[in-house]
Amino acid sequence: MEIVHIILGKANPNRMNGVNKVVNSLATYQTELGHNVSVWGITKNPIHDYPKRSYKTVLFHEVSKFFLPKGIKKAINKKHQKTVFHFHGGFISQFILIAKLILKNGFKYVFTPHGSYNTIAMERSSWKKKIYVNLFEKELVENAKALHFIGESEIEGAKQLFQVDNYELVPNGQNVEEVEIPTTSKKENSFPIFGFCGRLDVKTKGLDLLLQGFAEYLDNNGSKGELWLIGDGKERGSLERLAQNLDIVDYIKFLGSLYGTEKIEKMNQLDYFMLTSRNEGLPGVVLEASVLGVPCIVSKATNMGSFINKDKAGIVLENNTPANIAKAMKTALTWKQDGSIVEVKENAKKMVKNEFNWNSIVNQLEQLYA
Repeated sequence: MEIVHIILGKANPNRMNGVNKVVNSLATYQTELGHNVSVWGITKNPIHDYPKRSYKTVLFHEVSKFFLPKGIKKAINKKHQKTVFHFHGGFISQFILIAKLILKNGFKYVFTPHGSYNTIAMERSSWKKKIYVNLFEKELVENAKALHFIGESEIEGAKQLFQVDNYELVPNGQNVEEVEIPTTSKKENSFPIFGFCGRLDVKTKGLDLLLQGFAEYLDNNGSKGELWLIGDGKERGSLERLAQNLDIVDYIKFLGSLYGTEKIEKMNQLDYFMLTSRNEGLPGVVLEASVLGVPCIVSKATNMGSFINKDKAGIVLENNTPANIAKAMKTALTWKQDGSIVEVKENAKKMVKNEFNWNSIVNQLEQLYA
């Protein structure tokens, strides 16, 4: 089987774009299982500046969002009828044009929107997105051979927009060996260190709720805890002002953007990872934290709730409110004090190995291709 993944970007795992990282992992494992895999990247900078990889990468120069990338028509014409095309990412205008060309040549395609149709995601520029859906995106979605969703909330959102029944729910995976667990031992504190890692997007990531919940937790539990925020963004200033207004500046650290080993080392120092998002696809950072044995406290919108509950690998918020966040943090404090955290840490590690194995995920996706 020949598989062609089509993305916006270069599938560079060292970039902040989660879709690129997922596609790189997917293509790597498909190649290891013997498939002929290539990634077609649409980019304004068609230079091969990414880490060494086992699959072929073809870059097409993006001339405009409203025209076919240079050379892609010729590349499609060269493919044989057993080739499967796999689009990644929603609301990418070039995909509409490429999909039409693929269908015209008698090929079929699979489409993974990677969380683009979540209800909360659709609220941003909602009227523009609704117009775009009716004029363009609907055709891309409804002509797909199969749809691949990574989270429950995405299915709910998609059903409000499209006539869809040819879909499968398959989560993203996590390569355990990819996360180099630091050999340095953690500092043992009598209080828990809570942490977040990601883009400082207040509404999407629910960071206002997190800070408010943390402030309530400190008030109720004798200020026993710290909160570390790894990441940056345009809204960092507003978060720092919120911390001042909540009088928690002495208990919160804004660590800025960290990557690679430095990021993992900081995450490894955490007792609990927090993700109180209002909207997510399936967050890879939760899987990274779990590999490290850092239990996660998450909202249902992360689409991680069923896995964490099943494996007893953390806490899922019943409602994503400051009061519930404070309550979960209180439980986390108790676990640290009575030693229960040790078992939860081991459960988190097992969850990733059992539920997010890339080989298993690749096999499930093969059913969609077939």
